Amino acid sequence: MSLAWTLRDANGVEKTLTDWGLRDLTRDRINQRSDLVTFLADGRASDADSLFAYGSTVQLFRSGMPWFYGRVIEVPGRASARAEDQLYRLAGPWWYLENLVFQQVWQTTNGTDTTLVSTNKSRLILGQKSDGTKLATGAAIAEVLAYATARGVPITVGAITPDALAPYAEALDWSCAEVIRYFLRWTPDAVAAFDYTTVPYPTLSILRRADAAALTLSAYGAPVSGLELTPRHDLQVPAVILKFEQTNDIDHDTFTSLTVQAAPPTATGDELGALVMTLDLAGARATYQKQKVGTALIPASDSATGVIAWWKGKFAWLGDFADADLTVVSGTQTVTMENPDNYPGITLSNVPNELLEGSVASWMDLYAAPLRVQATLQYTGAATDESSAVFGATNQRVVYTRVMGTNAETQTYSRLTSATEAEAIPDGLAQALLDAAGVLQYDGVLELTEEECSSVGAPGVLLNLSGGRTEWETMAAQIQRMEEKVDLGQTTITVGPAKHLGHAELSALLRVNRQRRISYRLSERTTGSGSGNAAKVQGGEQVPRSDSMYRPTAGGAPELNKPFELLDASDVSGLKVTVNVNSFLQQSLTVNDTVAITGLGTAIAVSVGTQIWLEVDFSDYAVTAASIGSGSGGWSGFPDPFVYTGTDPDQVLTTTYLLIGYLAAATSALDGTVITGGPSDAPVSAKIIQCVSANVLLQNVVFNGLPAVFPFPHHGPLV
Repeated sequence: MSLAWTLRDANGVEKTLTDWGLRDLTRDRINQRSDLVTFLADGRASDADSLFAYGSTVQLFRSGMPWFYGRVIEVPGRASARAEDQLYRLAGPWWYLENLVFQQVWQTTNGTDTTLVSTNKSRLILGQKSDGTKLATGAAIAEVLAYATARGVPITVGAITPDALAPYAEALDWSCAEVIRYFLRWTPDAVAAFDYTTVPYPTLSILRRADAAALTLSAYGAPVSGLELTPRHDLQVPAVILKFEQTNDIDHDTFTSLTVQAAPPTATGDELGALVMTLDLAGARATYQKQKVGTALIPASDSATGVIAWWKGKFAWLGDFADADLTVVSGTQTVTMENPDNYPGITLSNVPNELLEGSVASWMDLYAAPLRVQATLQYTGAATDESSAVFGATNQRVVYTRVMGTNAETQTYSRLTSATEAEAIPDGLAQALLDAAGVLQYDGVLELTEEECSSVGAPGVLLNLSGGRTEWETMAAQIQRMEEKVDLGQTTITVGPAKHLGHAELSALLRVNRQRRISYRLSERTTGSGSGNAAKVQGGEQVPRSDSMYRPTAGGAPELNKPFELLDASDVSGLKVTVNVNSFLQQSLTVNDTVAITGLGTAIAVSVGTQIWLEVDFSDYAVTAASIGSGSGGWSGFPDPFVYTGTDPDQVLTTTYLLIGYLAAATSALDGTVITGGPSDAPVSAKIIQCVSANVLLQNVVFNGLPAVFPFPHHGPLV
């Protein structure tokens, strides 16, 4: 090496390579990869301290001109029977892009209030600006580089000329380099390369073929010492056909739209070698909240039509008596509003109907208020033991029930709760791909041997050769890699497709779409609200209610055992319980609309820690079975009461669970009933902790934006 080569370390000490004791200097510059410089500290003990510490910055100069700027990434000590040395590897500034995760600004909340806060997240919407607008590939790359340089990455940003409009894609935890490479796959003729002659940092330029500089060398004679060129007709794409497919979901009714973009416009996609891609884009989505409501008129007086049938609907035990034997004592049928101060502006005339099914929410713009309905029933039939027990000597009984009054009618109410616009079709993308992939590329290697490596050319430069084949003079072979062995004066120039990026065959060009992940979060970055089918659903504030529960006796006392009550069935074999056989699972407030429950009244062997639950199975949201289950660890997935198949937003409910009760230690401070069992010489005991003591109703609701059915204790009529 006759030129003056110097090296400056992280402390600012600059000496010649000879003074540093270094030799075998090489530089490898490569498109969209970390440039690499290596050199040997010849004769330095393999276990000696490093001349240049790992992670430190080293600069190399050729006759005072900056030649490389990089970071020490490896210092392996080497030893053999003949010699010892240290081999240093330095990576160019692209290394920082490989090791910095790119993050975008999202509007989020802290989980405790709804105030939106700008937050960096590694969930990315590729091709989207922070304000939610579209970014061309070049602008998106500039955004990534601005993010990196703001965090100390030593790069000067140069020209960036790719400007394709790529479809949106969602990514998680990608480095800055991965993001840049993704965008450049949509313009595969673009090359990223550093100019190391600029200060204070190397300049990164990303240029398409049409914007690159050209270089002409003689095909034969010095300095060319080797040549290999192959025209890659197999990679020259005659046409590009993009088929943008969008699946639109309007309240779970789906339909697909297809938009075809062709370059040239006359292309069909049947051409051999044509690039044909079907790209999924986010379609339009809209979700409506629907609430099915069932109501019936509340009898306002003892003479109202159907008053006896209405009371029989509240008290199943009245079914034991004929309609003709029952009347409402004149003037005793009253309807009053409970806690009217809580419902200002609502009068009884506003809530003439009883809510039987569904719920009333504020978005429905309806009235609803809790009512108490009371009457005195007169038994006029022949006296029986049952009538005497229920109505007593006066043949009268005061009955009352609480209901939810409303002006809602029996129908299905609906409103739009979520809407997302379809993703716009990327304009001109097919032509941009054809411009990049429709050019004949020359794949090969050019070897130069010189007294000093002249560093002629660089990645991205278009190479032409004179003195050879005529087409070589204008072939514009794109340089992908430059390998320089400075001590030997040898340079290897690799031209053609970016094989190191997987662009050596047509299928690689298709891979950009195959690995793309469609995003339905396009509005979430700016609004903090999720997109798609996950609708914001406001549940009902008022639901059906009733407290007419047990069949009365003349004294008004209810039955001893309550629905779903755990009853002691212990014997000498051990602790046992049963679930009260007089328990009901109702599908609605209609008294006879019940589901058979298997396992009621069956003795269950228990111990401290045993849990007893109700399992309800569904198919297409219809009940298929209900049963009593037990075990020490609860049901599979305990305590989550819902089991779904499929993935959001297409989940389907299959099973729900409700904890009836459990067994605690007999010494537990919790309220409960102590039971004892087992042999007399080794008795065991536990305490029943009751969780449910009322009949259970299946309530239709919306859960996570999907229709769901779940059971809950309901003080409704006993069937």
